[in-house]
Amino acid sequence: MSARSIASCIAVVLVVSNVAGAAVIAPGTYRLNNHPDGGARPPLYGLRLDELFNVTGGHDVFTFDFDDSRSDMRLDYDGTSIHIYGDVFGGWDTGTTYDSTYSGLWAVAFTYEPHADQAGPAQIAGDDDLFVDEATTGNLGYNTGTIQQIEDGSGNVSVGSLIGLQDYAGDFGYTFRLGDEDDDAGHRGFDGISGWGWMNHGGRGHVGASDWLFTVNQVPLPGGFVLAALGMGIAGVIRRRRK
Repeated sequence: MSARSIASCIAVVLVVSNVAGAAVIAPGTYRLNNHPDGGARPPLYGLRLDELFNVTGGHDVFTFDFDDSRSDMRLDYDGTSIHIYGDVFGGWDTGTTYDSTYSGLWAVAFTYEPHADQAGPAQIAGDDDLFVDEATTGNLGYNTGTIQQIEDGSGNVSVGSLIGLQDYAGDFGYTFRLGDEDDDAGHRGFDGISGWGWMNHGGRGHVGASDWLFTVNQVPLPGGFVLAALGMGIAGVIRRRRK
């Protein structure tokens, strides 16, 4: 292959890389982490469910970054639905850490999907963010999930009751958003993709600021396999030329 052909292959790699970077929310699996600008920090968290344990007040927050072996939250996007799932460590926020009585490992699952009166996650007009539009009366969405304790703070198995979750819009006109805002500068100071939205829990009305607030990283990176394949192809051509 000529030097010109090799240069053309390199150009293709660069184009694919740029296209992959432009596809902000591509279908795939994403790893979720704590957002650096949660309003109830410290501790940092990716999920907040105020008064989940103590109805008289207090922040109940759940970290997505406790450590690699315990907290592990993922998001699957297939082009139609968004599924958020995994394990989080957390409990009653005492100011800088967690109350020993209520802390532990929790299993979380929530799905945003199409319904009879709602198209499901869709691209915002004029922007590349995805959002879930409010579709019911009372600012409630159609989407549901659960949270359930599976270990206590010492790592002992402690299976609790399933607590229901339902999306909620408040005054925002949407219940969930995934992206980097209209100006592509990021959400709340995070230069990247965030997920944020509001929920009700336990069949109650909306309490405090109960919400998602997390950062998003794709696993693997968009276009990674394509770039690797092209790179190996170019390397093979170069090796054959040398021989």
